[in-house]
Amino acid sequence: MTGERKRENMKKVSSWKELTLREKIGQTVICLCETEKHIEMCGSVQAFLEKYPIGGIFNNGGIVKGLLTGANKEFKNIVKEYNKYLRVPLVGTADHGAFASANGLSMVPQMALGAADDEELAYKAGEYIAQDCRLSGVHWVFWPVCDLNISKSSPVTDTRSVSDDPELCSRIVSAEIRALKDMGVISTLKHYPGSPYNETLDPHLTPIDNETPMDFWRENYGTMYRRLFEQGAPSIMTGHINLVDYQKEQIDGVYPPATMSHELTTKLLREELGFQGVTVTDALVMGGFTGNKGMENMIRSFLSGNDMLLWPAYEYIDVMEQKILAGEIDEKILDAAVERIWNMKKEYGILEEEQQEEPAADVSFFEERVREGARKCLTLVQDDNQILPVSREKIKNVLIVGVTPDDRQYEDLCALKGEFEKYGCNVTMRRNIWTDEVEQAAVEQDLILFALCRTTHRPIGPMDFWGAEATSIWSSNCSDRTKTVVASFGSPYLYKYYKTSKVTYVNAYSSTRLVVEAFVQALFGEIPFAGKSSVKL
Repeated sequence: MTGERKRENMKKVSSWKELTLREKIGQTVICLCETEKHIEMCGSVQAFLEKYPIGGIFNNGGIVKGLLTGANKEFKNIVKEYNKYLRVPLVGTADHGAFASANGLSMVPQMALGAADDEELAYKAGEYIAQDCRLSGVHWVFWPVCDLNISKSSPVTDTRSVSDDPELCSRIVSAEIRALKDMGVISTLKHYPGSPYNETLDPHLTPIDNETPMDFWRENYGTMYRRLFEQGAPSIMTGHINLVDYQKEQIDGVYPPATMSHELTTKLLREELGFQGVTVTDALVMGGFTGNKGMENMIRSFLSGNDMLLWPAYEYIDVMEQKILAGEIDEKILDAAVERIWNMKKEYGILEEEQQEEPAADVSFFEERVREGARKCLTLVQDDNQILPVSREKIKNVLIVGVTPDDRQYEDLCALKGEFEKYGCNVTMRRNIWTDEVEQAAVEQDLILFALCRTTHRPIGPMDFWGAEATSIWSSNCSDRTKTVVASFGSPYLYKYYKTSKVTYVNAYSSTRLVVEAFVQALFGEIPFAGKSSVKL
C-alpha cells in the first residue's frame, strides 16, 4: 500500500456503509489498551490498525491509576494517536472499578446509594463517574451494575449492586444513566440476565448455572429491565450467566451463558423485552467463557446477538472475515450490529473528528459528592445495648481491630485512628485479635471497635473470613457488649455473625477516607445514621 493510499484511507467516512468488510468486523471488537503489544505484533501502531481496525479500546488497570482529575492524560492521548490511523474513531471504554482514588475520593458503591435511597444523590454519583470519564478520554463506561442482590453469598455482586428490590434498583440506576447521558457518557446496564438467586460462584472463575425460576425472573428482572430500557439505556452487557428455566438449546450438553445464547440475547432481550441499543459481552477471557473452543465460542458469541465483543482474540477479525467471504455467515447480521454501533457513536459525539478538550475539574466537584454519599448511607442495623451515640467525655481509650484479608483495605481502616484522635481519644490500632486478649482489652478500653472489611475480588473468592480474620469474628462475639461496636466497611452480609449475638452493628459499605470520617462523626452523634438497609439481612 502506498503512502498516498494510506493517507486516503485515514479520511473519516460519513456512513458505516462506506466501510470495508474488515473495517466492519473491527467495529465489533474492543481490545485492551496494550500499545507495546500492538507494536510488537505489527511493527507500529499504524500497521496494527491497518491489519486490525478495531472499534473500541479498553482503559485497563495499567493505564488508570487513581482519580483522574485531568492530570493523567495518558489514555486520552493513546485514543487520539490510534484515531490518526482509523476511518471511524475509537470508543474509549473503562470498567466502573477503574476510578479508585488514592485520596479516598472513590464514589460510594451502589449498595450505599441504595441505603441512602436518594435519587438526587444517585444522579450526582452518575455525574461523578461521567466527569471522571470525560477527563480521562473514556466515552463508554461499563457501569452501572443493576444486578439484583438476591443471593447473600454472591462473590461478585454484594456492594456493587443497589438492592434486592427491583423497584429501588430501577429508581437509583435510572438516575445514574440520566446523569451519564446528560454529560455525554455512554452507560452500560450489567450483567444481563442478572445474578442467580442461588449464586455462590464467580463467573470470572467458572461458568454459572442460573436456576432462577422464570416467573420470579419476569416479575423482578424482567420488570426492572423494561423500566430501564424506557429510560433510554444505550447499552447492556451480557454476562457469562445462563437462565436454564428459559433455555431449550444446549451446547455440548449444557445451557450456554447469555454471551453465547441466541435465545437469551436475541429472543428474550431484543424480541421480547424490546431492547434496541448496543449489546456488549463481558470479558471473553473469563473462566465462565473460555475453554478448548475459544474461537468457536467467540464466533458463536457474535452470532447470538452481541454487537461488540470485549477482549476477543485479535485473530477473531481474520476468522470472521474468512467465514463471511465463504458464505458461512450472513453479512447482514454484521451490518445490523455495525449500524447500532455507528448510531451510538454518532449520538454521543464520538464520530466528530475533533473532540472538545475538557477543562480540568476541581477536586471539590468529586469530594462534595463522595462526602454526601458517605453521610447518607451509614446504616445502624442494631444497637440493643443502646451505646450509640458514644460520649466524647466518656470515651478516652479506644481499641480498633481491623479485620480484613486485604492489606490495602487494612491501610484504609487505619484512617479510623486519626479520626478518633480528633475527638481526643487515645487509640490503639491493630490487625486481628485472639479470644484470650478480649477480656483484658475490655478492662483497659472504653470502646472496642471491630472494623470489618470484605469486598468482592479483594481477594478473589468466596465472600467470607478464614484464619486470623475468622478468629477475630469469634473474639468480637466474646467482647463486652456494653463497650463493643462492630462496623462493616464492605459487605453488609457480615451481619450474619451478629444477628443473634446482639452486638451493636453498623453497615458503612466502603473503607474510603470520607466514609471513615463520616462513620466516626456518626458514632459521636454529630451526624445521624441516615441509611436504611437496601437488602434483606
